[in-house]
Amino acid sequence: MSPRRSHSRGVTPFAAALALAAVGAGASCLWWLGSASASSTDEATSRADAEQIQTAAKSYRAQHSEGCPTLSLLEEERLLSRNAREDDAWGNRFRVVCSESDEPVVNSAGPDGKASTRDDIRVPR
Repeated sequence: MSPRRSHSRGVTPFAAALALAAVGAGASCLWWLGSASASSTDEATSRADAEQIQTAAKSYRAQHSEGCPTLSLLEEERLLSRNAREDDAWGNRFRVVCSESDEPVVNSAGPDGKASTRDDIRVPR
């Protein structure tokens, strides 16, 4: 009886493709989880910035009987820090809107960049 030689065939193309697909699927899942978390963080940060602006706008309205402040005016009056964010996390500028009876509203266009859509940042809601 002659001894058998084992032949190493290496990795088959099918096994390589299967491993590549598994790595790709795992990377896609990690990317999706990371982007979902970043989106949540962006919204929370933008909402906190809008709340800071609204607090400053309320102070302005308490000191002045008329008018609605702009972000520049809030900074000039030193009610809003000069390093406060004036844009949301997606680069849309915050706006202060006032009515006669209600408190000032601060809003931005949100992730889609379009005003008056469901994803807008608005304080108070």
